[in-house]
Amino acid sequence: MYVATVNGYRISTMEYQAELERIKECMHLQQASAELKQRALEQLIDASLLLNKASESDITVENDDIDNCVVDFMLQFDSEEEFHTMLQNNHVTLNDLRTKIRNELLIKAYIKEQFPPKDAISADQLQEMYLENKEAFITQEKVRASHILIKGNTPVSYAKAMKIRADIHSVEDFQRHASTCSDCPSGCNCGDLGFFPRGKMVKAFDDVVFNMKINEISNPIQTEFGCHIIMVTDKQPSKVASFDEVKDALKNRLQQIDSELQLIRFLKKLRATASIEILEENL
Repeated sequence: MYVATVNGYRISTMEYQAELERIKECMHLQQASAELKQRALEQLIDASLLLNKASESDITVENDDIDNCVVDFMLQFDSEEEFHTMLQNNHVTLNDLRTKIRNELLIKAYIKEQFPPKDAISADQLQEMYLENKEAFITQEKVRASHILIKGNTPVSYAKAMKIRADIHSVEDFQRHASTCSDCPSGCNCGDLGFFPRGKMVKAFDDVVFNMKINEISNPIQTEFGCHIIMVTDKQPSKVASFDEVKDALKNRLQQIDSELQLIRFLKKLRATASIEILEENL
């Protein structure tokens, strides 16, 4: 069975289902909406059109590159037997997989060759874009904290955390206990967790740490991971990132957008002259 034809090429139901599953996995979704199904089909149609053009070019894909991709894919499985079982369950041969990988590499190489990013983005253009969109460059408030973790959510673990807290009267005391008593691997670095924004830690941890002062030490806080004694060591307030901090990333993003727009316009032209038939009943 197939779900569509593109210039005579049949997009099989199996291809369509595989693409749909890939998108669901990327988006962490259990069910596929009508919009998601349409997206999967559109992406397969675009890939068919690009593969046709890429096959007409002088671009070649080396067998070594295909081999490397096959090995990388196999490494996602616990064993070679599990890998071959997956192929069998999906009615796919190793040659089918190699062909799919070759086509994907060919399309990527064709896009890279045909739609390179523009280098001609001046500093003045970047500065103008930055000034017009300053609100997009606001950094999140961050704190740097250390903690002592006592695993478990029992009266015994909480009592142990309280006993440790009672023995802490200074930063040096905290660091000493973090190095000797903490059940977290960060203990080898005096409990240091580095800088993190809101939402990185569990809510109970966040609610406390973002309301603490530098060098303040909390009472034991219970989370699903156990009891934490927290010390804030530094803070970074929310601010607008400077132009110098974002100019390289901004240039890269503008170049990427330009390449994407070139590709979109090219695909529209291909679709305008292509023979595309969609079998809605098979979707």
